[in-house]
Amino acid sequence: MIVRLPSRTGDRSRTPRPAGYVRLFDPLGGTVVRLPWMPEEIETSNVAQAWSEVPRPGRVPLLLSSGKNLPVVSLPFRLVNPGQSGHVEGTIEALEKLARSSNPVRLDVAQQFRGMYRITALSKRETMWDTTGKVTDAEITLELTRSSDMVVAVGPIKRKTKKSKKGGPRGRLKNARR
Repeated sequence: MIVRLPSRTGDRSRTPRPAGYVRLFDPLGGTVVRLPWMPEEIETSNVAQAWSEVPRPGRVPLLLSSGKNLPVVSLPFRLVNPGQSGHVEGTIEALEKLARSSNPVRLDVAQQFRGMYRITALSKRETMWDTTGKVTDAEITLELTRSSDMVVAVGPIKRKTKKSKKGGPRGRLKNARR
């Protein structure tokens, strides 16, 4: 279960919003992590195009676009499971498995962010443990970069032509007239 990060003015947790969720899914590996609430903050960076300055002697430098950047989404949240089991190690292990995977993951954040992303950074700060030493409270920060839509170019597929036993296609036509 996910509980909001503490509010900036006090140490109490904010109340969860009823609508929204975060889901990470590795379609090739089969790992799914579903967080039932929206994070308190979602930071998006690298949205604008990439620009580079080209120096020109004796003139004002020229600003040229070098293409689009891949957007980066940062999701900080506090991971707590009050109630049943208490510990959150299973969710942390699943997040680590997704982060170590070479496959892109499908990110669904309500209606805002949907698509294939790569987890480029995962940081965790464990703040509480139970009597057996399992983590019961952790602050997680996920950084995901939009997966590139580059497709490998493949040339046309050439088929072999069928050769007739009677001298090719014209041979078949000649035999059909007889």
